[in-house]
Amino acid sequence: MKNLKYQAITAGVIAALAGGAAQASHFRGAAIIPSVDANGKLTVTTTSFWRPTAVDTVFASVSGANHLSSASSVIDTSDVRFTKVTNVDVYQLSGAGTYSITGNSCCRVDGIHNFPSGNSSTSWTMNSTIVWDGAHANTPILFNFSAVQPEVVRGVDYTGSLGAVAGPGLTLSYDQVLNGIPSQPPGFTIDPATGALFISAADTAGYLDNSRGNVGADYAFSGNIIASDGSRVEFDWLFDAVDTGSGNLAPVITDAIVNALVGDTIDFTFIATDDGNPNPPGDLTWSFVGFLGGGANAPTFDPLTQRFIWDSSGSSAGTYVAQVQASDGLITDLGILTIHLRNGTDPGGQVPEPATLSLLGLGLLGLRLAGRRTRAGK
Repeated sequence: MKNLKYQAITAGVIAALAGGAAQASHFRGAAIIPSVDANGKLTVTTTSFWRPTAVDTVFASVSGANHLSSASSVIDTSDVRFTKVTNVDVYQLSGAGTYSITGNSCCRVDGIHNFPSGNSSTSWTMNSTIVWDGAHANTPILFNFSAVQPEVVRGVDYTGSLGAVAGPGLTLSYDQVLNGIPSQPPGFTIDPATGALFISAADTAGYLDNSRGNVGADYAFSGNIIASDGSRVEFDWLFDAVDTGSGNLAPVITDAIVNALVGDTIDFTFIATDDGNPNPPGDLTWSFVGFLGGGANAPTFDPLTQRFIWDSSGSSAGTYVAQVQASDGLITDLGILTIHLRNGTDPGGQVPEPATLSLLGLGLLGLRLAGRRTRAGK
C-alpha cells in the first residue's frame, strides 16, 4: 500500500511545475561540485532539493572568475518527497589559485525539528572550493548527493554513505560542520575517514515528523567533503522519519564494493528490496544515473535485469562508482557499485577492501556487499 502522505502531494507537484512555481523559501538542501579542465574552464554542477510544490534554482557564483554560460535547469520529480534541480554554470579562471564558489538565498523549508521550535525558515549559503595549478585538469571530488537515502526508519539503525570519490592522486576526509543549522540530528555521525553515515536505533526511535506538515523535511544535516589538495564541497540536506510497517517505504538497493584489476570486465547485477520484499517482480522501475571516474570504455546497464557491465581495459587504476536508481512509482533509492581498480603489475598494491566473495571474470579480486539501511527484523 502506498503511503497516503506521499499520494496527497503528487497532484500539487504537477500543478506547481506546470505553473512554473519558484519560491526560494522552500529550500531543502544542496551540494555544489566544481571541476576544472587544463585550460582553466571551470564547470560548476549544483544539485539542489526543494519542497515539491515550490521549486527554485541555485546560481553558483565564483570569485575572481569570468562567467561564460548557464545551462537550463534539469528538473527531476521522480521522488514525491522532494524535487531535485540540477544546474550547470561555466566559468573561466584567470590563473592558478584557490577559488571560492557560493550560492545562497532565503529560505529553508519550515518545521525542521533541529531548529528552535521548528522555526527553520532562515537564509542559507552553500559553499565549495577548488584548487587549480594553472596547467592541469582537476576534478577533486566526485559526488552525487542523490546517493544519500534520506529515509530514516524509526527504531531501526540508519546506515549509509556519502558515496564520494577522490580525484586522481587525492584522498578525501569528512566533517560535520554546521551550515547554519543549530545542531545535527540526534545521534547522527559521519565517519571522518570514510564518509559513512550512522544513527542508532535508540536515536531514530525519537525522530518526529516535520512540525509544519512539510513531508520528508524532518531533520537537517550538513558537513564538508575535503580533498587533500584543499578543495572542498559542502553538503546540506534533510532526513525523512517514517514508521516501519505503516505504509510505503523507500526501496533499498544493496550497495556493493568490487576489487578488480585493470583489464577485468565487471559484470554485476544490482538487487533491491521494497517494503521487505526482495526484488519484487514488476514493482520497481530501474534507471542508470551515472558513472563517476570516467574510464576508457562506457559501461552498460539493463534496466529490466539490473545487470551492469563495464570493460575496464585501457582505464587507469583508481576508484570508479556506478549509480543506478530504483523507483516504486512514488519514492526512490539510488544504489552504488564502487569499483577499486588497480594494476596487476603493481607488486605492492593492496586491495582497498578485503575480498569476501568470488565474482564473475578471471582476475577479479572480490566483492563486498553493504546494505544501506537495516530494517526491523532484518
